[in-house]
Amino acid sequence: MKKAFYKRLLNITKDLKTDYIDDIRTSPGDFTRTRKVTVEDLFLQMVASKGTAQKNEIHNFYKDVNKDMDISQTAFFNARMKFNPEALVTIMQDLTIEEYENPEDLVSLNDYYIFAIDGSEMILPHTDEIISKYGTSQNIDNYGEAKAMASLSTCYDCINKLFLDVKLNKYKYSERDSASEHLNTIKEILPKNIKYLTIFDRGYGGIRLIDQMLENGQKFLIRLASNIFKKEQSQLSSSEDDQWIDIEYDVNRSNAFRSDKAFRIKLLNTSYKLRFVKLKFIDSKGKVSYTVFVTNLTEEEFNTDAMYELYHLRWGIESSYRSLKSQFNVEDFSGYRDPLIRQDIYAATLVYNAVSMTIAENETVKEIPADRYKYEMKINRNFALGVLKKDLLIMFVLYKNKKAVSAAQKRFEKNIVKYSCPVRKERKKNYERVVKGHSKSKLSYRRSF
Repeated sequence: MKKAFYKRLLNITKDLKTDYIDDIRTSPGDFTRTRKVTVEDLFLQMVASKGTAQKNEIHNFYKDVNKDMDISQTAFFNARMKFNPEALVTIMQDLTIEEYENPEDLVSLNDYYIFAIDGSEMILPHTDEIISKYGTSQNIDNYGEAKAMASLSTCYDCINKLFLDVKLNKYKYSERDSASEHLNTIKEILPKNIKYLTIFDRGYGGIRLIDQMLENGQKFLIRLASNIFKKEQSQLSSSEDDQWIDIEYDVNRSNAFRSDKAFRIKLLNTSYKLRFVKLKFIDSKGKVSYTVFVTNLTEEEFNTDAMYELYHLRWGIESSYRSLKSQFNVEDFSGYRDPLIRQDIYAATLVYNAVSMTIAENETVKEIPADRYKYEMKINRNFALGVLKKDLLIMFVLYKNKKAVSAAQKRFEKNIVKYSCPVRKERKKNYERVVKGHSKSKLSYRRSF
C-alpha cells in the first residue's frame, strides 16, 4: 500500500543530508560541518512558515518543535542563504511525480490528466536587489514609488490540484517562453506512459509554442486572441464551427521569425493541420460572445461541447494562485533577500501539494453519516486547503511528538467531514453538463486505477 503523502515527505526530510544535499548546497563547502542549525531544521522551518517576519518565524519554529533557540537570528539567516531554493522545487516534483507513477488517488478526464499553464504577478519586497533582478510595475504607489514585482509561472493539474512546475521570473517575462520551459520540464519528469493535455489562455497562442508541442507529442487546447491566426479563424462559421484547417506560412507571414533562420525555413516548408473550434458564450446579462480555440485533440477524444468543460477546468489554476496568496500568505515573505523569497514561494507550493494530496487520500474513503446528511459528501478542496494546512504541518513538523501528531490527525479527519459539501446521488462521474445555449456534453471523469 502506498504511504501517505505527508509521510513520504517526512521520509525525504530525514534523508536530506544524503539524497538532496547536492541540490541544497549553493556552494560545495556548504553544510559540510555539524552546526547548530541543521538542514532538516531549515527545511522544516520553511514549510512551516506562517507568513511572519523571519525573527518571529524562527521563534515560532523552535517553540513548535520544543527546542531551545540556542542560535541568533543572523546565524539562522546565514544558514538559509546557503539553502538553494531550487532544491525545494526538486523535492516537490519528486514527491508529486510519484503520484503519477502510482495514481490510485488521482482523477483523469477521458483518460487525460488536465494541466494548465499560466502566470500571476507577485508583489515583492522593495529593495535594490529585488528591483534589479525582477523589475517594477509601471504604476506609482501613494509614496511615489513603483512596486517591486515578479512574474510567477506554474504548470498545474487542474483536477487533482497539484503543482508540477513553478518558476519565479522577471516581471513581464514572456508567457510563451515560460510555457516552453514548463512543457520541457514536464516532458522530462512525467512517466512516459501517461496521457495529458495542457490548456492555455489568450497570450499563449503562437506557432512556435504549438510547433514545440507537436514535436514533443503533447496535446493542447489554446484560447486564441482575435489577432492570432486571423486567416484561419475567418474560415469558421456558425454552421461549421469545428474544423481541421491547414496553417501555412509564406515569406510575408513568416517575417516575424526572420531573426531565427532555421525556424523560418521550417515554417515555409511545413503545413500544420490543426483543429479550430468556435464556442458561443452567454454572460449573466444575456450578452452573446464567441471565442475560438485551437487544438490537436480529435473529435473522438473531446467533441465540440466537451471544449466548454475543458476550458472551465482551466479556472483551477486561477484558484490555485488565489489560495497561495490568501490562504498560504505567500506574499508575506520571511525575508528581503532573493533566496529567501524563492524559498517561501517554492515551499508554499510544496505544502499546497501535500495538503491537496492528503485531502485526496481521505476523499476516496470518507462518507458522511446518513443521520447527518441526506447526500454523500465531497470535500470542498478550495476552502479546505487553507483550513487543513495547520493540522497537516503539525503532523509533519512535530512528527517526534506522537501525542501531538495523533491529535492533529484526528482533527484533520474531523475537518475533512466538516468542510465537505453534498454530492447528489443522481450525479455520476460520467454525467451530462448543460451549457447555456448549447447541447449537452458527455465527459468521463474517473480515478486512474
